[in-house]
Amino acid sequence: MTNIYRLLCIVVLLTLVSSCAIFRGNRDKEPDADEPAPLADFSPEVEVERVWAKTIGKGLGRKYVEITPAIVEDRIFVGDAYGLILALDRLTGNVIWRTQVGNPDRRSWFDVSNRSDPSFVSGGIGVGDDKVFVGTVRGELIALDIDDGTEIWRETLSGEILAPAVAESDVVVVQTADGKMYALESDTGESRWVFNTQDPIVSLRGTAYPALSEGYAFAGFANGTLAAVELERGIPLWQQRLTIPEGTSELKRINDVDGRPLVLGQVVYAANHQGAVQARRLTTGDMIWEKPDPSFRALAEGLDLVFVVRDDDIVVAATQQTGNEAWTQEAFKKRTLTDPLAYHNYIVLGDAKGYVHVIAQSDGRLLGRYRLAASIRSPMVEEDGIFYALSNRGKLEALRISRIE
Repeated sequence: MTNIYRLLCIVVLLTLVSSCAIFRGNRDKEPDADEPAPLADFSPEVEVERVWAKTIGKGLGRKYVEITPAIVEDRIFVGDAYGLILALDRLTGNVIWRTQVGNPDRRSWFDVSNRSDPSFVSGGIGVGDDKVFVGTVRGELIALDIDDGTEIWRETLSGEILAPAVAESDVVVVQTADGKMYALESDTGESRWVFNTQDPIVSLRGTAYPALSEGYAFAGFANGTLAAVELERGIPLWQQRLTIPEGTSELKRINDVDGRPLVLGQVVYAANHQGAVQARRLTTGDMIWEKPDPSFRALAEGLDLVFVVRDDDIVVAATQQTGNEAWTQEAFKKRTLTDPLAYHNYIVLGDAKGYVHVIAQSDGRLLGRYRLAASIRSPMVEEDGIFYALSNRGKLEALRISRIE
């Protein structure tokens, strides 16, 4: 028995020593290059204050869904991924109307092995022509009356709708995940035209949504092209591939244009995943400049600069005229940032850990930070100095930035 006892003691001792070595090794381990950058220390110059908060239904679910709120005058329109759409007073958060645009697919009580997420609203909120537009993974585009949420029409298109529809005058334009762009009559939902592109074998889960300007829809697609399409007839004015896909595998060849193009004057700016950001002439599509900053996010602008959130979450500012780099901010690397929101002298960014970051447009320095209750994926919107952030769990917060004196 004594020998057995000694043997057991030796085994326990060796296990403890090994465990200590493991813990020490983890503590001394160099940071993984793929891990999110830790929160940086800085001296705050602004404070982010909450004006109000509201829980929106059941949130965004487990699918990769972005639901961008939309603002019209004193109202903000928002929804969850399970069919609830709300109109709120944007100053108080009070509910003006609510409606349910459909219901999740029902499951059998006996289907206990089915763990899929039944959410179906995926296209964000679009507004225009006194209507609110909602897209779904079922390919439905739904038009609601902006005053009371009553359904006006519903059309089923060819693929998932993963980005907001955009309306102008009597037409609403929406893109589907199968590489098509539709123009529908705003009053009836009747199809005016369909613009089709060749969908790649593998692409990111997401689509851009078009920018409408001077009678054209400027849109990016999963095959890496940017196109200008006439709103009246659907005839392309031009189509340009941003970059040629490279790599030995389909994953390495993904070059989606998933961020909304940015139209400023007679120039359109766009970026693509694993590619570059470019400035092109609005009327011809000819390239003015190109900068190797790959991005699948929308672009923002301010102070004669274009702001880019790169694929690796490094934020870059380039001059609008030449594309020369003005500054770079690497504090958020690999933190999975949202689209940049630029207003006044600020750029506001959300991340996957639930933080809202405020940086300066002039030089990218860190100004302020705020923590939401959950991860942020959806783009933020702003009106009259108040910006609105929707967390993945469905908490919508109205926030205001104030200087620290």
